[in-house]
Amino acid sequence: MINLHPADAIWLVEENEVAPQFVKAVATVRTLYKKFYGAQPDSAAERVESVFRRALTFEGWGVAQVQLTLEATFRASKVSWSEVDPRISGVSAAYEGSISQFFRLVFITLWARKVFVAPLGMQTIAHMPEVFDTLCEKLNVENLTLIRGVHPESKIKSLFKREEFDSGSSRVNFWLRLLLSTTAYTIEDLSQSDANSLFSAANGSGQLPLRRYYVNDFLLTLSSQSAEKKQMVVDVISQYQLEKRENKPARVYKGRIRVGKVKKKAESAYDKSYAAAQDIASGVRDMNFAEDFSTYFPSHIFKKIFYIGGEGEDSPFYESSRYPVKVFSSMVNGFYKSFLHSMRLQNSTNHEFVLGLLMSYVMCYLPNFFLQRDGDLLDYPKNLNDFNCTLFFTRESVFLEGVILYEKQPPRTFVGYVNEFSRVKDWGSDTLYARVGIVDRFCDYVEDNNLVLPGADKFKNNFTSSCYPAVSKRSGTDKVPVPRPYFSTFISMLDSLEYLVDHINCMPYYDGQLEQDVNYGVLGGELYQPSTAELTHSHAWAGLIGRNVKGLDEVNQSLLNYTPIFYHENKIQTFKFLPRFYKIVDIEIRGEVVSRISPNEVRLTQLMCHTGIRQQHLIWLDKDRYDRGVDRYRSLPFQPMFVSSDKSHGEWTAIVAMRAIEIMDRQRKWYDACSSPSYKQDLWYGMVEGSKFGRYKPLFRGQGNTDSDWNNSRQFRVYMLILQHFIRVQMQDASGEDLVFVKSEGGSPVPYLDYSPYFLRELAVSDLVSPHTPHALRAGFVSDAIRLLPPSIIGQYLTGQSEALVWYYAIFDGDNLSDHQQLLADYMMKNMQSIERGDAPELAETVLKLHAKLMTSIEKDPVQAIKTHGLISLAGVADDKNGLETLRARLYTKLAFNNCHICPFDNRCPKEVVSKIGGHRQCALCPYAIRGIDHLQAVSAEKDKAKEMMKVVLDKIQEYRALKPSARNPQILENLYVEYDHHALEAYALEAIEQQLYLMAQTGEANSFFLREKDGLMAHFQKVEISESDHVLKRLVDVQNFPDLSSPRLDAQFAQMRMRMLVNQGKYDELLKPSSKPASHQLASQISSMMTTGMLSVRDVMKISHDSANVSLEGRPALSLSANMGLAEMGA
Repeated sequence: MINLHPADAIWLVEENEVAPQFVKAVATVRTLYKKFYGAQPDSAAERVESVFRRALTFEGWGVAQVQLTLEATFRASKVSWSEVDPRISGVSAAYEGSISQFFRLVFITLWARKVFVAPLGMQTIAHMPEVFDTLCEKLNVENLTLIRGVHPESKIKSLFKREEFDSGSSRVNFWLRLLLSTTAYTIEDLSQSDANSLFSAANGSGQLPLRRYYVNDFLLTLSSQSAEKKQMVVDVISQYQLEKRENKPARVYKGRIRVGKVKKKAESAYDKSYAAAQDIASGVRDMNFAEDFSTYFPSHIFKKIFYIGGEGEDSPFYESSRYPVKVFSSMVNGFYKSFLHSMRLQNSTNHEFVLGLLMSYVMCYLPNFFLQRDGDLLDYPKNLNDFNCTLFFTRESVFLEGVILYEKQPPRTFVGYVNEFSRVKDWGSDTLYARVGIVDRFCDYVEDNNLVLPGADKFKNNFTSSCYPAVSKRSGTDKVPVPRPYFSTFISMLDSLEYLVDHINCMPYYDGQLEQDVNYGVLGGELYQPSTAELTHSHAWAGLIGRNVKGLDEVNQSLLNYTPIFYHENKIQTFKFLPRFYKIVDIEIRGEVVSRISPNEVRLTQLMCHTGIRQQHLIWLDKDRYDRGVDRYRSLPFQPMFVSSDKSHGEWTAIVAMRAIEIMDRQRKWYDACSSPSYKQDLWYGMVEGSKFGRYKPLFRGQGNTDSDWNNSRQFRVYMLILQHFIRVQMQDASGEDLVFVKSEGGSPVPYLDYSPYFLRELAVSDLVSPHTPHALRAGFVSDAIRLLPPSIIGQYLTGQSEALVWYYAIFDGDNLSDHQQLLADYMMKNMQSIERGDAPELAETVLKLHAKLMTSIEKDPVQAIKTHGLISLAGVADDKNGLETLRARLYTKLAFNNCHICPFDNRCPKEVVSKIGGHRQCALCPYAIRGIDHLQAVSAEKDKAKEMMKVVLDKIQEYRALKPSARNPQILENLYVEYDHHALEAYALEAIEQQLYLMAQTGEANSFFLREKDGLMAHFQKVEISESDHVLKRLVDVQNFPDLSSPRLDAQFAQMRMRMLVNQGKYDELLKPSSKPASHQLASQISSMMTTGMLSVRDVMKISHDSANVSLEGRPALSLSANMGLAEMGA
């Protein structure tokens, strides 16, 4: 029996037995009071006894008086104690509370003795735990003792006691009131009809009497000791969930319906924006870009208001517009959607946003402008010919105001309109550039099809570069990776979290389950296997799948049969702080829809750490084909993974660690466990029908209508919070920036300092803010890989990126920044790979491209080319006799592009230069030789060659002077002196040129430069002191790029170095073999092969170089020669 009436009791005995039973219950409770309190002054017992001393005897009482006494114990009761019995009148509030507590215990005794069934309005006991516990033990009612034991203040032992979730004990108090309104004294008393009645009174629509009573948990707790009754309760819950899902599509389901008394904020904001748009479009007021864009037009509102739907779709703003506006806007909308259709975009979000902006311009701004200016819409565009590109798109960007004369004031252009919106919304220049580009391409589309588009035959696109914002090319990513000292720790954490997800998902019992598949939990210190219903609804299992608070909540590790661990620096660590890092999903398993933890997010994060592949491509791995190249018969550390999609080159194969394949295997097992028919169907890639990547089953398919719901962005913030607690609290590491912040009341991020469970329960995931994003894991992977592998290998076989993108994502810090020697060795090996493929080394290839670019620039505008490329020449015989003036006056015959300079006379020396310098092809001293900042590295290499030649001649002079004077020919010695002076003069001149070019690059006098990282080159020249061994390797790289800048001395050093390496290896047969290859090629090939196989390290290379080196020079343009001549201050 169940009594759901709020006030009226149901009496189970005859009316004449009610009062006697009431008197017996009073006596029982009085005895209990005296036992616990005795004659303590001002105790509860003393207050109650003071009332009985007023001759309160209950003589003549009947059912009415007992019912009135019951109602007097209700919260905020309107029945006073004087109405119950005049002898209880005039007592203080403190006494009334004690009396009420006393009679509540009396009525609990009456219920236990099966005298009555209480109404829901009856209250429970507070602040008397010992008395209540003793009474329950004395009454010896199974369910009463069970429910009382759950109370956190009770001393009665219970498996289900959970203080952290019920510090206010509201749940248990509701349960006790609910129990007293039934006749369920033992679990066997609970019938199927009773369970259905209780469940229906708590779950469903409308105002239900047991909505706040946690009935699901109550029934599971009561039935926990009986397998039969527990299954009955599980069936009741399952049936309700099934009906709810079946009726959900029709929105006629038994679920809680909350009728809002006020409009939702989103609806209210939309109404305000819609009203503002109507006021503007009808000319009621001017449009103020700054105010209106910031107040009424957030980015998402354009599509909602200005969208023109197809047949049968509501477009209220369009329908309410004036007729000319409707005609023209419909035309523009159709043309633009045709433009989108022709592009066959995989993701059209940006293009659709631009359409919303364009329609707001056409439907809102332009009508307002013409109504404000003319008072009518006679000049409003009627077709695309009227919608002139210059007037309505580009005029403000291409022409100064006043250059084009108009009879009437023209409107703001659409590009200007977009710029205004950009300023208000604080777009970056890249975002603005991309969206202006969409408008440009739309105008191209209209012009290309103007002969078939109605009213567009005269439309011409005149967008120029001036319509676009200035943008600077990024040299690296701004993503913030996981701190390097804790990256491996983070991966270990993820591995542990993945196992925890699997462990919890395998806990619930199911029919046919084998013992080895059972994952037991722990309840009350004993192994216990919960059902799905218990995990979901029972408060005893809250903190795993079920939850009892609105916030993040913590994972209750005490319910696990193991302790989750992870490793940091090879030491075992435990999770001292573990918020719920996962989301709960409904999934059909073995034909039954159940709640489980989604493993998708943590596995996606693991794979991003292990592969560096973009999350979108991992989500859309083909479940049936990702492992088509995996060799399952051999235990290999690396395996091929088939990637079904990529932005740049479609399907491809990545090389990944075997543990990544194992993660994907577990994910496929999870996917295959879903028995839903929908999971057997293929999906179009990106949920875009007709996608070029086709249809298949995405490995990380999740819930939601779009694949944007399948990513791990929300959960990633919680992973970062777990890592931050470990760093800040467990490791006491206060260095570096915080990983996670929490939103303050004003919305700004503040440090996360309170890791208590109480604070955590007040937070939602959306309250967390982090500068770290999942995509930054890509940067972390690349930054690690680039320490071991060249970027070409990383991009081609690991991440699917171009080599430029690999460098873009590589983040260098003190731990992974290669020293100068390593960089030289890497560069030399990279050049060797290019040479063996028959390609030019990178720098040489860049020189060729530069020559082509310089030729085009000079032919187009010599003066601008001089400025753009930072060209210089030495002072000539006369002011106008130098290379720059020859360029400006276009007096050159044919430009010859050499590695170190440009010759305006096709390498044919002018007569006056020959006579002044004293010989042909003295290019280092020639005033007509033109050089730019882009020649800096080649000039440096040529200077080194000149110094080496000086040393060669100097050695010859010293050796010849060692002869007796009688054995020397003075003419030979003079010739050697002349040759030495020639090389020295070249070296001095080249060093001066090198300094000038370097200073120009440093001060930013020109924009052109070979290297992408200009700052990196500056730092290299300023700070890196090159040793003797460094110099040899540096010159080897020089000769790879500029073969004509070698020297006999350098070739000898290369040969000696190669000989040492072959001797060390014992390869005497190689040493004796003749070769037609230059010494530099033989040495570079030898070093590359030995370093690739691991037989040689950079340190070994440097040691051999040092032993082979006789020249000690600095790599930066130090003024060594000039200093010796007393000219050290020339560069200051």
